[in-house]
Amino acid sequence: MVETDRAPEQTRMVMDATSAAEARERVMKWIEDTRHIFSLLPELLSGDLQAGERVSAAQKEAERLHKDVEELKRENQHLRLEKDEIAQAMSQIAAKLGITPRRSPFDRAAPGELTKLAEPLKAPEPAKVAEPPKA
Repeated sequence: MVETDRAPEQTRMVMDATSAAEARERVMKWIEDTRHIFSLLPELLSGDLQAGERVSAAQKEAERLHKDVEELKRENQHLRLEKDEIAQAMSQIAAKLGITPRRSPFDRAAPGELTKLAEPLKAPEPAKVAEPPKA
């Protein structure tokens, strides 16, 4: 590049033929690279759109599963309450029949709680048998 004989505010660089050819080659390469990059954009955007759709579907599935879990928790709680009610009724029946309750291997109550439950369920005293009348 060569400076011209102009005022400092008007100073421009004048390119010689070699510099101009090099600059032209760089610009042509940039244009070619830009075309290549732009040709890749639709593929990249398509992949991004598909990924977004998959994320959206996964979020919907996660929400559905969360609702299912909450519903199952409520159902489990309801069934546990029913089980406890049935166990209490069975204990009352066993007490009336004079049967001492046994601890279930599936019972989750702590050992100290079992004695609390068993205390009111003690068997009633056997009824006295009436003596046959003497003849």
